[in-house]
Amino acid sequence: ENPTQAILAPAYRAMGLDWRYLTLEVRPENLAAAVAGARAFGFRGFNCTIPHKVAVIEHLDGLGESASLMGAVNCVVNRDGRFIGENTDGKGFAASFRALADPRDKSMVLLGAGGAARAIGVEMALAGCTQITLVNRGEKRGRDLEALFSGKLRDAVRAMGRDLAVTYIPWQGDFRVPDGTDIVVN
Repeated sequence: ENPTQAILAPAYRAMGLDWRYLTLEVRPENLAAAVAGARAFGFRGFNCTIPHKVAVIEHLDGLGESASLMGAVNCVVNRDGRFIGENTDGKGFAASFRALADPRDKSMVLLGAGGAARAIGVEMALAGCTQITLVNRGEKRGRDLEALFSGKLRDAVRAMGRDLAVTYIPWQGDFRVPDGTDIVVN
């Protein structure tokens, strides 16, 4: 069901790369062996999805900034023999958004608190959003994401010389987007 192989095979050919993208299922109990096998075979990298996005971290040599902030990996890149975990889920969104508008100094309402919301929130804050309002039905998940954004993410943004305001609002009934909101993401 993963279309990545069908997308990347023609891309590799067009770029003149003698590479293959393989779709391989790995059971959780075999994750360490699978990462070791990828190293042994000299893989240039690999993708991972649930249930491995968090568990794979302990088998890697390092993390990119986004993956470190999110605590989740969806892409592992072989950089000079070191497997570095990245998270590209929000990068594509932020790049697409930047093609339309500059996210710097913007306020954003983020509807939902799942993995995509986590990734988008991190990338948009790193790209310059200064205010994120999280709206989620489940309070625990919303509060957990609020804690991440108000902690590690805010620290990273401050290290860049900016600030980040984060607010969680429980989603009960109709939600009214606050006046002055620049971006709404569902």
